[in-house]
Amino acid sequence: MVRTAIVDDNLEKYLSAVSRDNNYAVGLILGQSCLGKDYIIHFAKTPPLQTDDDKKSGKSAEKPKKIEDFNNVWLADHARQATRMLPGGFYVLGIFVISPDDVLNPFNPKIKSLLHSVHIQLSSNKYLFGSPNTDKLVLHHSSKTQKYFCKSYDITSHSVQPVDVKSQPKNWINIHCDFTLNKLYYLAKHQGELPLEKHIKVILDELSGILDTAVFLYDREFRDKDDSLETLGKKKNRNSRSSKNSHESGDGQKPLQVSIFQSMNSNSSTNSDVNILDSGGRFRLIGKVASKLWMQPKTTIAEASEAVKEDILRSLTSRLEMHWDSLIEEENSEDINSVHEPPRRVLIALPDSEIALSDYLFPGEGPQEAKVSLEELLDVKINGKLNITDVEGQADATDLDKYYKGALDSDKDDVSLKDKPDSNHLMYMGLVLSLLVLIVAVLFKVFM
Repeated sequence: MVRTAIVDDNLEKYLSAVSRDNNYAVGLILGQSCLGKDYIIHFAKTPPLQTDDDKKSGKSAEKPKKIEDFNNVWLADHARQATRMLPGGFYVLGIFVISPDDVLNPFNPKIKSLLHSVHIQLSSNKYLFGSPNTDKLVLHHSSKTQKYFCKSYDITSHSVQPVDVKSQPKNWINIHCDFTLNKLYYLAKHQGELPLEKHIKVILDELSGILDTAVFLYDREFRDKDDSLETLGKKKNRNSRSSKNSHESGDGQKPLQVSIFQSMNSNSSTNSDVNILDSGGRFRLIGKVASKLWMQPKTTIAEASEAVKEDILRSLTSRLEMHWDSLIEEENSEDINSVHEPPRRVLIALPDSEIALSDYLFPGEGPQEAKVSLEELLDVKINGKLNITDVEGQADATDLDKYYKGALDSDKDDVSLKDKPDSNHLMYMGLVLSLLVLIVAVLFKVFM
């Protein structure tokens, strides 16, 4: 059976426009796979490579003049950053290539090398969920004939298969989910001085385990894992026809509300497995992750639940990595108190699409910074001011101070510890990612 890729007319126009300005170009194919079909939502041309020396001297990046000029590392990093922006269930499905010469017959070795580099980069962080399979799309658009052809290439088996590209509209089912976080992590004494990056991995590992065993309810009801979202959507529409005051999405269909309930067995303990820990510190993770996803109607409940999990962990991973990379000094500073605000999530609608992607803005940043990200990473040109949906809000100094002091006071009662001049330092991480309520995102540490 031939694999099928579904595109919109505007995506075909985009490729034609890029080929008119670039004899050679490469970029990412973003979309979602369902039942053997790939639903492409966006093509994002990879910007030409510009070195640090070029930036300092003001020299513009040179356009590639042949296939071999495509930089593997540059393309792979573009794929990583674009993946951070995708909702759960969406991935970098492959790459598109613009050139005057055919690169699919025979399959160009450089294309294989590019795909391999992208796969390795996206597989390096499992919580980005960047590479769920090894079968990647390659769409070639001829800058000479303005025609395009598509094939798939398997990174592992090296097999090449034809792909049928069709242009047709897509229907999506919208999913909303709020995942509440309130976790306290104790660190062994020898772990107290480890860098923040190490502690982040421990947090993500535990959250992943919690989500693996959690129960997902759809509109407050338990559903069979093999049911499709389409059947839920039809039932929801029948039940809501008589409701005149219901708040509906743009296509007239109310979003599915997903509730996540943690399994009591995921962190239960008995007297037989209680251990005494010589604590060297602790993390506190509190807040709420707001997720908004778009899924194909024939997606099963099991697949949708996995996409929600991906969205939560991908969002947390992305912003924690960005926060870690932004730190100038190691978190073990001489200051008694230090406050850090991880970037907040905002949503940006793709042009001519109901689907929105995420960007992450640090304190003080706004639509202008999001506009830069959209233009550089997704090759979307915005005329005028960019409209963004600030789903989490930005903390102000008053809220930050109140939350900071309140956390200190409350945590003194959490556990009784014997005071030692050099024994304990407390580290609290508050990541607040709320859709409805403005809570402060705080990361701070107190040495005692």
